[in-house]
Amino acid sequence: AESNVSDPTMLAMLARVRKLISGEMTLSGLIDEAVDILNDDKIVAAGRKFVKHGEDVLDALENVSGNKMVEDAIQVAEKAGITKEAVMQQMEKLDINQILDTAGTAVSDETARRDLVSSATDAALDFLLRILPSLPVPPFDGVRDGLVYHLSNLSMEGFKVRKEDIIVEIAGIRAKKQGESDEDPFDTFSDPIPSIPGSDSDEHTTGKAVKATELLIIDVSNISAMLDDAIFSFEQTYLPYLKGKGKANIKLTRGSIRLQFELRRRKKIDPETEEETDEWEPVLCLHDRKCKIGEIDLTLQGEGRVTWIINKLVSFFKNPLRDYVVRTIVNVLTNQSGVILDKLNSSLSNYWGLILRTASLSMDDLVEADKTDITSVTAQSRANEVELVWRERVALGMNLLLNDESGQLKVVDFPRGSQARKVATGRGFDPDIFKGATIIAVNGMYHDDQDDLLDALTDPARPKSINFQLANVEDASRIEEWVGESNAASNATPTKTEIKKVPMEVTTVSIAKEGDLGIQFSSSPDNFGLVVTGFNTGEYNEALLGEKTGQIHIGNILAYINGTRVVADNGEGKERALAEFEKVGQTRPIELGMIPGYIYREVLEKSNTGIVHVGGPEELSFREEEDASTGTRIFFDGFKDVIGMAESGGVLIGDYLIFVNGFPVGAGCQLYNDPTDRGLEEVIDMLKKKKTYPAALTFARPKKAGSRWTSSAALSLESAETFCVTADYYHQIGCIFSEGNDGKSIIVGDIKGIPGALQQRMKTKYEPQFSDGLLLEAMEGQVVPSYASIAMVEKVLKKSWADKGQIELTICNMKRKEWARSLE
Repeated sequence: AESNVSDPTMLAMLARVRKLISGEMTLSGLIDEAVDILNDDKIVAAGRKFVKHGEDVLDALENVSGNKMVEDAIQVAEKAGITKEAVMQQMEKLDINQILDTAGTAVSDETARRDLVSSATDAALDFLLRILPSLPVPPFDGVRDGLVYHLSNLSMEGFKVRKEDIIVEIAGIRAKKQGESDEDPFDTFSDPIPSIPGSDSDEHTTGKAVKATELLIIDVSNISAMLDDAIFSFEQTYLPYLKGKGKANIKLTRGSIRLQFELRRRKKIDPETEEETDEWEPVLCLHDRKCKIGEIDLTLQGEGRVTWIINKLVSFFKNPLRDYVVRTIVNVLTNQSGVILDKLNSSLSNYWGLILRTASLSMDDLVEADKTDITSVTAQSRANEVELVWRERVALGMNLLLNDESGQLKVVDFPRGSQARKVATGRGFDPDIFKGATIIAVNGMYHDDQDDLLDALTDPARPKSINFQLANVEDASRIEEWVGESNAASNATPTKTEIKKVPMEVTTVSIAKEGDLGIQFSSSPDNFGLVVTGFNTGEYNEALLGEKTGQIHIGNILAYINGTRVVADNGEGKERALAEFEKVGQTRPIELGMIPGYIYREVLEKSNTGIVHVGGPEELSFREEEDASTGTRIFFDGFKDVIGMAESGGVLIGDYLIFVNGFPVGAGCQLYNDPTDRGLEEVIDMLKKKKTYPAALTFARPKKAGSRWTSSAALSLESAETFCVTADYYHQIGCIFSEGNDGKSIIVGDIKGIPGALQQRMKTKYEPQFSDGLLLEAMEGQVVPSYASIAMVEKVLKKSWADKGQIELTICNMKRKEWARSLE
């Protein structure tokens, strides 16, 4: 009978009946086959045709009892022991409406799948471009073979990733481009993901069983990053104890990241009551994250004697640096996962039905998620949160921005001498990292209302804990720039007195009187000519002709004698000058052409006067310049203020000044019932008088004892901590005094750096010349080598200061030197 059948639908149906009769297929398998056919991408692409075909097959099955050929086939089955009633009973279990619904869903699921994958890809790209470029990589330190090395200023700002390099596999659906190999680019992470080609430009794989722990996998390949302007340093712990630093350029390529998400379930939240309901909903949680970096190119800038160390550092840095960056990225992916989870759970919420159906999962198959599994953006925003605790009963010591455009309380800085700075350094933090930070909590209380937050800050109770959300680089720079512009506009200062510079010109001195010139000469340090080193005196200690003119000074270089140029390199200038003096030295009038000297030798010693010495080599500021022909050159280009006596003695902003040289002042008068009642103005006048020094200043601070929730601002000797500092003159103290709230006490209003002893000695001479370029030619009698760095110079000077109590510098004014050589 079957040989008479030509209809393909009937032939397909009879083939399946034969499988049913022979036991090769069960009726449930027949239903699964129909569902798989209808869900297959190829079938979906021609959905309507397959739906029609399915309807024909199902109609044939429903009408099987009226078809003679089928009846014949069933008779054959009955002879084999399979009754007609048993076969028809199984066929009647087929739900025709359900299969047709599945067929209809299969047609529309293609669009839904594309939207689903696109949403996940967009979420991944947004997350990576938001998080990784702003990722600060902490400094990298290590020791190997006796060489201490350090790498810092690392940033992922040069991070790059393209959308086409993001591959998303969700519920077994994996998107890939035409021409892409089936090999998994992340084969170091897992087994290759099989793919079944589709018909469109974007291909998808479907139809494989999926574990809930592998429901969503995001693979990102071809990641690259440029870490430019990194800073490296090294120091040998053995002879010759070389130490240096420089810049490094780092290029990371062939990087890859895998994020694996697990589907769990949680109770839905009623939006009105914000309480859990009895209904479940799926939720994604981060299950695993991995990262690898394929290649790392590292270039360290250096030359000369340290080249071999530079090459050694490159070999030291490469593999540990790769592992270090990978660990940092993995940590930030974990800490910031709330960002992408929030976006994914939101964008995929409309597709949970499709996802569960495609993955062959039900709500009962999912593990219930607890609070630790569900990471929110709010919780992750606290990953960069730092808590500091204030215990001293003085001002907190923070400069705050109260009108930031964000509407939040922002930190401008922790000024020197403040309790804030002391607390931060005590915890091992650089106070500068708090610039631009947001204050988010006080004493563990997170306030939405900024007024409440400010009230909590101004409460004088101690101890007080404050939580800061550290700012990214852009936000900190924005606040610093805004504050700087504001200060510039509001603190307009008078124009500074113009610095008096020595003119670069030849001073011609004419001497007509007979007699001894009385000028002492010696060869200049660079053997360019004769330099004035002093003056002789007459029989009765009187000044002689050269000194009397008032136009010749120690350090001047003799450039002309009667119009003849007597300066030249390699000692030729000295020979010319001596020859001219031999010829015309006794003739009158005689004209001497003097030019300013440009090489200075300074021997700076610790002061033996006074009760304390403030300052040292740390006062001197240097800068480096690279020269193609001479290598690195170190320039002396300014002074740095140093810590004053008050700051070094532990004085904080808000402390009370109660005694000066044993006399009560301010609050001290009240404590001792002294009727003198010395106030702020009188005390400032006293401190400015030279006869007050050396001076001993006694400060008081309320004791630390007390509850966090209670406070007493009253100062008493019984509840105060007192300490004393000494100073040799007023500006050495280093603090600004203010009047207390009671109008009688004297408190420390601000702490500032002070000019040290070296600055006071050198500033008048050298400050006018900084713009000329003051090259550091030698120190401690040794020429500064071309491979030297600022760190090496500072180390030598610091050691000499500690060992010998002095430093020796040779400084050259490069602009004057070049001008002198241009003379004709």
